[in-house]
Amino acid sequence: MEILNTIVSPGTKNTPLAGALLKGNVDYRMLTRPAHVEYHRIFDTVKETGAHHFLHGVAVEQWQGRLAACFAFNGKEENTVTEQLYVTWSADNGKSWTKAEPIASPAFHANSHSVFLAKEDALWCFGPHFMGLGERTYTKKDRWTLHFVELQMEAWSWNGEGWQSHGIVADDFWPLGEPTRMDNGCWLIAGCDTHWMGAVAISHGDDLMHWDIVKPDTDEEVLTEAGAWVNGNEVMMVLRNQSLLTDGKYYAHVARSTDYGKTFTPCEITNLPISTTKPFCGYLADGRPYLIFNESIDGDPTGRSRLLMGIGQKGTFTIDHMVVVDEGYRGIECERMRLSYPYAKQIGSNLYVAYSYESAPGTGHNHNDAMLAIIDVNSLD
Repeated sequence: MEILNTIVSPGTKNTPLAGALLKGNVDYRMLTRPAHVEYHRIFDTVKETGAHHFLHGVAVEQWQGRLAACFAFNGKEENTVTEQLYVTWSADNGKSWTKAEPIASPAFHANSHSVFLAKEDALWCFGPHFMGLGERTYTKKDRWTLHFVELQMEAWSWNGEGWQSHGIVADDFWPLGEPTRMDNGCWLIAGCDTHWMGAVAISHGDDLMHWDIVKPDTDEEVLTEAGAWVNGNEVMMVLRNQSLLTDGKYYAHVARSTDYGKTFTPCEITNLPISTTKPFCGYLADGRPYLIFNESIDGDPTGRSRLLMGIGQKGTFTIDHMVVVDEGYRGIECERMRLSYPYAKQIGSNLYVAYSYESAPGTGHNHNDAMLAIIDVNSLD
């Protein structure tokens, strides 16, 4: 999903930022990778298919001793009805993977990148079901945005023998963040809606067949593809900012809830420069929040060539230090490659970070491989 309708906003140097995601100062030039990290390719598009194709939005989860990964694949163009959701498995902690197969038979609708929810009796998967892209739509501020025609959320479950479709479980929602169980017993998934605006889906308790969709006030800006942290009754959405360029950079926006996501404050700008791509919010096993994102920098505010991870203190909705997950370079001339749309899961002492890794630089068509970084969480202290 490429950059749209950039509007240059007033500078932030003399303007208090309502949402301080970043505590303290970070010298982005001095950031390094964790001491212990390894990389494995989940799916090599050219090797597996013989050509460059659209691949995007890798997710990862563990179920019954194996890793599962899923991603969107399309032999034609992104966001068209030929898009399918593929799943692959690893029995050796991500070093090798089975042949990727579609979660459902081809049909005259798109199933794109999705999210996992591991239950004892089954591995659930929630993803978008839509009829391709429609005509551009416009906000009241004349910002144009995407329109996913007849967007709905579909669900499947794997019981060890095959994938079972549960049909449509919500209207007007594309899930992007890991499902999180809240203290009130409901599950929350962050994502976006039909018109590419940030939203969350909230289950009816443990009933995974019915979800309510809640949307914060974006003030007619294109604030989309949300991640979310949950702490008790509080929810913090972190949204991709597709509209407002501030001091040469894009800054993430946030929306807050104190009633388990039933209502949110209007979206507010933060002090964290995030490129125009999806952020991912998660928690380490010790309770520390983390945020995986692409930084927005002067001269290349929409760049995706470096994937960062910010880590905060337990009980907060902020980050205070960062590491580099991966950087994309290619060839003697060190051509920058795009790495984006992260998804992560801690399993034991390792954090598994799945993401799209550009395989055809410069094409602009999200021709990617599926990549996995495995980080020893002990090296994040």
